[in-house]
Amino acid sequence: VLEADITAAVDALYDAIYGLVYRADISELEALVLKGDGIVENADQYIQNDAWTSFETVLAEAKTVLEDANATQDAVDTAAEDLAAAISALRLIPDKDALEALIGEAEAINTNKYTAKSVATMKAALSTAKAVLNDAEATEEEVADAVEALENSIDGLVEKSTSTSSKGSTSANVGNAYGAAGVVSASQSVAANAYVVSDTTVNFNLKRGSAYCFKMTVVNGNAMTPGFTVGNGDVLKTQFVAKVGNDSYYRVYAIGTPGQSTGVYTTLPGQNAVKHCTVTIG
Repeated sequence: VLEADITAAVDALYDAIYGLVYRADISELEALVLKGDGIVENADQYIQNDAWTSFETVLAEAKTVLEDANATQDAVDTAAEDLAAAISALRLIPDKDALEALIGEAEAINTNKYTAKSVATMKAALSTAKAVLNDAEATEEEVADAVEALENSIDGLVEKSTSTSSKGSTSANVGNAYGAAGVVSASQSVAANAYVVSDTTVNFNLKRGSAYCFKMTVVNGNAMTPGFTVGNGDVLKTQFVAKVGNDSYYRVYAIGTPGQSTGVYTTLPGQNAVKHCTVTIG
């Protein structure tokens, strides 16, 4: 063997060694692809918009890079960054239960009792709330803003008889103030044979952060408004909404922790409290 041949072989071996490239670290990309697959399995929980379409495309591209044994580290890192950004852009379908309940309460209010200006404000907020409710791509922030705006407009209704007072300050009976134990005070008029009929008598679960509206009808008690209370004010917060004839509407908010429950009661002057149902935080 000639020395020149040996030298050439050594040079070739060195070139081959120096030309070796480490396989890319794909651990981060693998984790993101796994997360992406989990999201696809729960696609019905996400808003199907342009961000979702982009996510599906980027996920497919990431899988192609992952399957390429010769993919460079730069290619792997770029695929991971793109997929992480696509996942971050996705939006979950927000819970609209509280918004839907609040819209129902607003529509039940007898607006004839309130000033035109305050009613117009509420109707504008109600219109916006309905648009958000029907918007399949509404974000959680938009839903929360719609709830807050509608609540504020309801609380801001002004009775025609008291031009400077909101409906929450006309009397203890129709106030929107929350009692320490979630109690709305009862009317002082007495009717021994009067009783209250609730539109809800079946026990049910209410998701934390959601709201529910009760309609309490006083029978044989002209102009009476029942007191409305819950057994544990740390589980449900109560609020008077409106009175239409013998029907009184009360809203409860689920503020307790999942698994907690409390009874819903009404009282009439001179009578014992009557339990209508039990609400459990879901």
